[in-house]
Amino acid sequence: MNPLQAVFNIAEICAQHGITDVILSPGSRSAPLTLAFARHPAYRGRLRVVPDERAAAFIGLGIAQATRRPVVLVCTSGTAGLNYAPAVAEAFFQQVPLLVLTADRPPEWIDQLDGQTIRQRDLYGAHAKGTFDFPADTAHADAKWHAERLINEAINLTRTFPAGPVQVNIPLREPFYPKAGEEMGYEPDVKIIRDDHSNTILPPAEILDLRRQLREAGRVLVVAGQQPESPTLTAALYEFAEARQVPVVADTIANLGDVPAVRRQDIFLAGLSKEDKAALRPDLLITFGQSLISKALKLFLRDAAPAQHWHLQPAGEVADTFRSLTRIVR
Repeated sequence: MNPLQAVFNIAEICAQHGITDVILSPGSRSAPLTLAFARHPAYRGRLRVVPDERAAAFIGLGIAQATRRPVVLVCTSGTAGLNYAPAVAEAFFQQVPLLVLTADRPPEWIDQLDGQTIRQRDLYGAHAKGTFDFPADTAHADAKWHAERLINEAINLTRTFPAGPVQVNIPLREPFYPKAGEEMGYEPDVKIIRDDHSNTILPPAEILDLRRQLREAGRVLVVAGQQPESPTLTAALYEFAEARQVPVVADTIANLGDVPAVRRQDIFLAGLSKEDKAALRPDLLITFGQSLISKALKLFLRDAAPAQHWHLQPAGEVADTFRSLTRIVR
């Protein structure tokens, strides 16, 4: 078997998972990865080649933000991967799926003063959802199975809520190119692991309890944080706000479309006295989405200290941004 077959199969696995966007920043060590994607039928003529890694990563971030699908980044060894770091951090906090493939020296050459060599394992630390170490040698059947399983796990992890960046560090030995006359192919029967997510449905008892507390609450306020546009969510929120006559505050990056909402909260809050703000204190605060840009809104909600604060989020850690969190609705 070609010693690079497991590396070539990375492109096949990505294609079978429906990944359509790959951004390459060329280099010597990453040549096998570049060849794998450049020659694959699914990516021929579709690849984006961006020599500057920092620019490449932000282009990938933008594509993934727009499509909500994983984008593959490929770079060479050494500090090239570090240039991805600003965009990787953005992707982590904005929950944007990126699959970061960093080519590396074989493990025996780390810390041996070899060129373009740094400590690349877990390169992004707490700012990546996960990190995987691709096996340096894949000649054994078990090692090849391990390599294929690992790429599947990494792709699935980028998509699992909350989405985010995942690094796969890939040590590569020379030669990087097929020998003259040597065929370079892909294995269509490569291992594929699909992770299907069903929609969360609240138990009937929890729905009844939420409805009861909603009826008993005096003043209810809905605040939307950063999130991608969702017509389904927008329609549901519009219906809820109309039926319950509940005010909605939409942060600048909430993407709520045509939902009637307070959108100039900084101007509105700046003109209010302390007494006026106290009169607007909600009994129940309902939030969804991620962070807020508006500092004035954050400070108002912290000072308001509502008796109840529900945050709607399907999975993952939830921040107590306003110091009033009482319930997480999954």
